[in-house]
Amino acid sequence: ASDAGDRPWIDLGLDISLARSSLIGVTIGYTLLLHNRGDRPARDIMVRGILGNAGTQQDALLRHFFGGETGMPLHSIVSIAPGEIVRMTNELRLAQDEIVPVTMGERSLLVPIAAFDAHYRWGEDEEAPEGTGRTGRAFIVGQEQDPPAERLSPFRLDQGPRQYRRPAARAAAEVPPA
Repeated sequence: ASDAGDRPWIDLGLDISLARSSLIGVTIGYTLLLHNRGDRPARDIMVRGILGNAGTQQDALLRHFFGGETGMPLHSIVSIAPGEIVRMTNELRLAQDEIVPVTMGERSLLVPIAAFDAHYRWGEDEEAPEGTGRTGRAFIVGQEQDPPAERLSPFRLDQGPRQYRRPAARAAAEVPPA
């Protein structure tokens, strides 16, 4: 891999603005932060995403997603200048029939995992780019504890439809940037 000085490098961060459960599933409102820490503009950035269940099927979910087999296009950005941070806001949904709750005693819990994959190029020539890059990250989504702690609390599903207070995300996995 070349060093950061002669190409763009995109870092991904995630802020959660909303988490709610309803009769049709779970909705996570987010702002994805894309930071170009390189010295060249990143061009034609395409971002895919997926929301799934953390836990026993997490590795398979992420393997299929980062392998390009699952997920959906969420954002496209023409260009991100060196040093620039672009914020993209949207929602991810997990349908009721896709939720795999974890049962602990009388409680039914959900720990969602959100993953994003950004592909981009650099160079002036659209037909023959000088290079292409990729950044992928997964984030555990939950409720911030009070006071804040390293681990997030899961969402409770056994208390009926609700909007969760203090939704947050923690980085869980990263595809080595390329």
